[in-house]
Amino acid sequence: MKKGSSEKPIKPGNRAHRKQLLALGSVLVGVVLTATKFVVGILTGSLGILSEALHSFFDLGAALITFFSVRISSRPADETHPYGHGKAENISALVQALLLLATCVWVVHEAVQRLTVKKVEVEATFWSFCVMILSICLDLIISRLLYSGARKYGSQALEADALHYSSDILSSAVVIAGLTGARCGYPDLDPIAALGVAVLVGVASVRLSTRAVHDLLDGAPRGLVEQIRSQVTTVPGVETTNSVRVRRAGSSTFVDMIVGASRLLSLDQGDRLSDRIEAQIKRIVPESDVIVHLHPVSTNETIQDAARAISKRFPRIQDVHNIWAYRDGQSGRYFLSLHAKIAPDLSLEDAHRTVDELEEALRQELPELADLETHLEIADGVSSGRKAELGREELETLRAQILEDPLVLDLCDVRLHRLSTGNLISCRVHLSRELSLERAHAIATRVEEKIRASLPEATGVVVHTEPVS
Repeated sequence: MKKGSSEKPIKPGNRAHRKQLLALGSVLVGVVLTATKFVVGILTGSLGILSEALHSFFDLGAALITFFSVRISSRPADETHPYGHGKAENISALVQALLLLATCVWVVHEAVQRLTVKKVEVEATFWSFCVMILSICLDLIISRLLYSGARKYGSQALEADALHYSSDILSSAVVIAGLTGARCGYPDLDPIAALGVAVLVGVASVRLSTRAVHDLLDGAPRGLVEQIRSQVTTVPGVETTNSVRVRRAGSSTFVDMIVGASRLLSLDQGDRLSDRIEAQIKRIVPESDVIVHLHPVSTNETIQDAARAISKRFPRIQDVHNIWAYRDGQSGRYFLSLHAKIAPDLSLEDAHRTVDELEEALRQELPELADLETHLEIADGVSSGRKAELGREELETLRAQILEDPLVLDLCDVRLHRLSTGNLISCRVHLSRELSLERAHAIATRVEEKIRASLPEATGVVVHTEPVS
């Protein structure tokens, strides 16, 4: 890719300003064409040119509607319009379609009258051809600008306005054909040409109104839901896409979806997954407004995983650990054992009731369980207490016992903490940095056992291993 080939993103304020400039340009072209065609049509008596003048007059009205709708749709969302004001563009497109249909009805009525009842002499003068050629040139320029702006800014109002001017190009060409026929002695070609204009305008109005109503009824763009669903399922961590809803409001697209993800994900992991899903959707629909709701599902879980996930439903259970499960060879069913840490402010009765509810939930979701046991523990918290000192004799005895282990190089920072829940002993042991983590853990365990044997009043022991040269 060439350097600088990608376009820079356009700021919302600049987008709105440029859309309004395009709409204003459409209004100016409409004024010029309407005035010119009416003057020439009245002077020449050409129904084709007069019908084109009326068509341009309605185009001018449509351009004004487009201009104001673009201004309204550019307003930011507020309390009464949380999705913004983009629907103003869809309403504008529908109104323009109705104006086109009104034009068709008038032109068809006049054409039939001239073919059956009244005869009007048409002067196919030099100026008649000039005004229609001028109309084609201006229509071509403004329609290309409007179509370009509609694609760039995703504006249905600009696209509807461009459709008006595109139909003008075709209808002007039909009128020129009618004027040519009148000049060659076939005056009926003029009302016939007007009927051709009505057909072209009618087709354009039906297309426009269909799209406008589709968006006003929150219809999703064709194929977009399937495209989003197929792309989101490729994001790692997405298990299912249960619901995808897409709606458009003017140039804005809103996407909300429900995605199934593992219930074992943490809040932070779920948030990161939502960000990845949103980024994937915005590759398909740039500058869209995306809301992702994660629905927890159980996939490829062990019994231990399921027990952890189910326990999170109970706010009073702060943690489950030491989860053991085995399968009985004869029955094929499982035995489960776990430790549950309960909030310390609960009474025994409340704590027991909470554990009963946990066990009931486990049995309902895991019918393969034959039996289970739950051990109650007090959840970790901040206890009141104070720091104290070990007696000199106790400390020397403990130090001698610990240093009996040849792999313990030193014992230091032995501290006694008298807590409301019991006594806590903490210390540091120096070990060789050449030891493996497994060996260091085994030594720390032996040190802890010796401390508990020497100081049975200790309800907790923390041994910190520190590598030294």
